[in-house]
Amino acid sequence: MRLTKRLTWRALSSSLYARMALILLAGLLVAQGVSVWLQWGERAAVVSQVRGLNMLDRIAEAVRNLESTEPARREEALLTLQYGGLQVELITPDVVFPNAPNSSFQTMLIERLGSNRDIRSTSGGPGMGMGPGAGKGIGALGQRSNIKRSVDIRLIDGQWVRITTGQMADATTPALSNMLIIQLLFSLGLVGAAVLIAVRQATRPLQQLAQAADTLGRDLNAPPLAEDGSAETRRAAQAFNRMQTKIKRLVSERASALAAVSHDLRTPLTRLRLRTELIDDEGLREQMAADLEAMAAMIDATLDYLRGLQTNEVVRAIDINALLESMAEDAKVLGRNIQILGQTLKPFNGRLSALRRALQNLIDNAFKYGHGANIRVEDSVSHLNITVEDEGPGIAPEDLAKVTDPYFRVDGARTQPKDGVGLGLSIVKDIALMHNGELLLANRPQGGLAATMVLPRS
Repeated sequence: MRLTKRLTWRALSSSLYARMALILLAGLLVAQGVSVWLQWGERAAVVSQVRGLNMLDRIAEAVRNLESTEPARREEALLTLQYGGLQVELITPDVVFPNAPNSSFQTMLIERLGSNRDIRSTSGGPGMGMGPGAGKGIGALGQRSNIKRSVDIRLIDGQWVRITTGQMADATTPALSNMLIIQLLFSLGLVGAAVLIAVRQATRPLQQLAQAADTLGRDLNAPPLAEDGSAETRRAAQAFNRMQTKIKRLVSERASALAAVSHDLRTPLTRLRLRTELIDDEGLREQMAADLEAMAAMIDATLDYLRGLQTNEVVRAIDINALLESMAEDAKVLGRNIQILGQTLKPFNGRLSALRRALQNLIDNAFKYGHGANIRVEDSVSHLNITVEDEGPGIAPEDLAKVTDPYFRVDGARTQPKDGVGLGLSIVKDIALMHNGELLLANRPQGGLAATMVLPRS
């Protein structure tokens, strides 16, 4: 299961659709992240400035309240002003801060009070002032911080009051609201979905082209590829359809040529067989008859091999267990004993005549060169493996990759006179490829050859 998941993930990550989608989504995430970062900084500055202006209004309000209150009752009025991070206290002139605050802060506070006031702070910097652009100083008042900032203001009657600002009650409110964050995530999801759909539409013609090419390898009579989509896609589909038409015509012409060759060659061979019977020299007659038989066998084998490349047979569900049992019963009639190990889990979709022919070739080779055959079946969800084992001399390692080539014959213990023309394993290999599978040959450790047809179930 873990290997299947790994293979599936590898297939997905290597597809053009996945790569294009990842590139576009990565670019989208980067662009959205930069946008959020810029908005966050801008909104944070605006929110901080608004909070500072709000605190400035509260300072002015506190000053007006104290000025409108009788001096004897100002201590009581102070209790109503101590809220929301604002602390107000009456002080004596000897503890007043020595420095004037930033002129912008002083100007804005005076505007809110309606008349000039003497304002002092611990320093003349922007800590309690407006700062450059009339933003930093006021923003400093509204920043989320535990640092207390104080300013001394002289009331109209000469009384000094110290106002200290601390962390405000609403200072923890984020620069971006939860609703805005949800909206940003929702828009990101919509754009991401649109990207995936667009990439799917862009890569679908390539996927259809690959599927059509794969189908063409199994069935030349497959329907042509739809010639729609973009200009490039239409040209590719038209080129593919032209190629399919040419291949079908070549295969049809070859089939006609094979039929003609089969008829034209068998007639003179038959005449030669009859004429050899008129030869008085028995030795010469037997030699010529053997040569004619060899020629006929070569012609039959070649025609049989070329016919095996045809894919006109209909694909259907095949009970492999029943097929192997029937072939084992047929072998018993010839005095051959075949042991079948394992069984399939469910029917296999394939071409019955072609699979029977391939298995029969492997069985015949096993009895011809290995003096016996055992069939081992291993089935899974993804693959069906059918192995024919013999106990012969095996094949030299350097020849294992060559024995499936047409007309290749091994020089060694497995090759005997009149063994054929070297097309049996080539036919098996082509039939396996016809089913999107492969033929694997390996020498067994205990001796003999194991020929495995690996047939995918997809």
